[in-house]
Order: sequence, then C-alpha cells, then structure tokens
Amino acid sequence: MLRRRIGQSYRLDQAALEISPKVSVLRTSDDLGWPDVNVSLTATGPLEDSIIHRAIPDLWVTVTQRPTKLAVVADGREWDCIVPSGRLSVVAPEMSIKTSRRSGDNEILHAFVKRAIITEVAGELLDRDVKSFEIVTGFCLDDPCMALLLRSLGQALFEPAGHADLKVEYLARALTAHVLRKCSNLTIHAEPAADAPLTNRQVRLVRNYIRDHLPSKIVLKDLASLLNLGQTSLMKRFRASFRQTPHQYIMEQRVNRARDLLERSNLPIADIAVLCGFADQTHLGVIFRRIVGVTPAEYRRLAQ
Repeated sequence: MLRRRIGQSYRLDQAALEISPKVSVLRTSDDLGWPDVNVSLTATGPLEDSIIHRAIPDLWVTVTQRPTKLAVVADGREWDCIVPSGRLSVVAPEMSIKTSRRSGDNEILHAFVKRAIITEVAGELLDRDVKSFEIVTGFCLDDPCMALLLRSLGQALFEPAGHADLKVEYLARALTAHVLRKCSNLTIHAEPAADAPLTNRQVRLVRNYIRDHLPSKIVLKDLASLLNLGQTSLMKRFRASFRQTPHQYIMEQRVNRARDLLERSNLPIADIAVLCGFADQTHLGVIFRRIVGVTPAEYRRLAQ
C-alpha cells in the first residue's frame, strides 16, 4: 500500500508560546506535517505569575473559547481587560509579550504563521515589500472573519495526517492576508482590481497536472511552479477561473475518479482511496459522502 511522506512540521516548541504547569496542550499540528503554520489548542488555568513569551520572527494569532480576564504588556503598551469569548489577539513578528495575570479556566486556539508566508502574501496580494510596513499587535479584537479563518484551521487539527494539507496552505494565507489588511499600518488607497483568471493554456496545464498526479500529494508550491506564479497569486487566479479553491477542485476530481472506479471495477475501496490520492479509506468516505451524498459502498451498490 502507498504511504504518504509527512513533511517537516512547524512545531509548537519553535513558537512563542511558553508552556507552564497551568497550560496543557489539547491538540497540536506538530505531527501533521504542516511546514508553514503551527496550530495548537491549549487549556489554561488561572495565572498569577508573569510569563514572558519570547519574540519570534513569525505571526501569532489566537482566539479565546470562553470569557477571561487578561493583562498583557507588549511594546510598552498595556492591555487590562475582560476578553469575551471569540475575541482575538494578534502578536506581531519579533514581539515579546508579558502576560501578567489571567483569571478563570479557558481554552485558546493558537496559529503561528511563518514569516515567509507574510512576505509572500504581502508581495503577491498587495504588491508591498514586507519591510515597508508593520503588523500592529492588538488584544481583545472583534473580527468575525478572522475568527472564522482561525477556527477553520483549528478544525483541521481533528483530521488525520494528510487529510487537510492543501486546505491548511490556503487557510494560512487567507488568515495572513486578513491580518495584513486589518492589523497593520499598511495603507490601501483603493480596492484591488478583480483577479485576472488563468490563461487558457494555464487552465489546460493545471487540469492535466492534477489529472496525472491525483494518486500523489499535490501541494500549492508545485502548482504555482508549474504556472510560474507565486502561491498566493495562484490561489487568486485559480478561484477566478474555476470558481473553487484548488483544494475543492482537487477533492472533486478525486471523487470523480473514485466514482468511475467504483462503477467499473471490483477493487477494494481501500485500494481505490489510494489510487485516487486520498490519505486512506476513511478520508475517501468523508469527502465522498460530502460531495455525492452517499458512502462509497452505497454508491457502488446503487451503480451496480
């Protein structure tokens, strides 16, 4: 049976979060092979002592699951407030912060996004050099769109390794783009023009590549290289052409191939999952039912 290689993960111990006896890690992407983002869910108890979170070159975004009292010092500014559930914190790269006290038990979802993604998104989406602006650290932020993107990354923590890789690449860049627009000193004078679609030649190239590589792991980097585009530019132009994200399109093509094999062969469903590029039979079952409305086994019975 084919096995997928898990990439070098961005691990939580590389991030700014200081784990103390009153902070436990409930879920983390450490072993999921996500190279550009670390997503972790932590549980915290009341904190009386100060904790200094070390500065790293990456972006740190969190969302609280329950109301909590928070006192933080960062860059000479102090925040002392009651944080309702669903509020966000954005900690800029190279920023060290001191949490001086926190009351009540809470669960907090964290996303650390590597500096390279910030540079890529700034250049390709906003045509700006990352050195020309600063991300502004803030706490108790009310931004439903940012919270939704972060929670979508959090949901991917509950999917087995290999199930959500392409979706996570997309969400990490979407979250970064939103932070740059809402939490930086970058001035955007006008909304950008509508995204240009891919050329007919590029559409043919990407369709053929995906068709020929369905059994393999397909990542944004390879698609972008094929079309001589950056990954953020690829996502914008792909959506303009296909009205879908790359992840949605690839999952749809894999399901179509699985339907054909279920109709025309007697291969075990586990083998069909591998031949279509799913991580395993469970992954095929979840995506197949979402798109088709029945399980692969039910579909085979109906087709035959």
